[in-house]
Amino acid sequence: MKNVKILIALTSATLTLAALTTTASANHLSSSTQTFRTTWSVFEFAGGFASLKCSLTLEGSLHSRTIAKVLGTLIGSITRASIGPCQTGSATVLTATLPWHIRYNGFTGVLPDITRLKETITNFQLRIGEGVFGITCLARAEPNEPADAVYALNGSHAVTSWTLGGTINCEGISLTLSGSSTTNSGQTITLI
Repeated sequence: MKNVKILIALTSATLTLAALTTTASANHLSSSTQTFRTTWSVFEFAGGFASLKCSLTLEGSLHSRTIAKVLGTLIGSITRASIGPCQTGSATVLTATLPWHIRYNGFTGVLPDITRLKETITNFQLRIGEGVFGITCLARAEPNEPADAVYALNGSHAVTSWTLGGTINCEGISLTLSGSSTTNSGQTITLI
């Protein structure tokens, strides 16, 4: 009977250690590159007064190629942003607000196959102008009202698109952001 109790205790300890090892090894993500550059040929700013469609380019870096899966953790920054010609109206990046903050906001998929990496972007400011009446407003993504960013990953963990969306404040007007980039810099994101 004594040997059976010892065997049960050893089996329990082994299973507990195995579970902890599996959990510990799944609490980080790894990126194949630390820098990124993403371009949207059409990015839309839609609000109470207009819908603007412009080209948008964002560049930045992750603070590390290893990302802790802790919600709200600051993982990188956008250090350069430019808006190209708009189909109607205008949008201008307020470069004095750079760098913009990127925070980890979770993932979707069934482990170990992550299909989406979710982030939030804060601190950015844009001057938006509609083209008919000359109305302008200052669009801001704040910590309580961030822009949502989602990386889509394929079966090989390669980034296939980066979607930027959400609703932010533009001086009392709710401004909806929407656009999906299909540029792929060869970046992969894997669970480690």
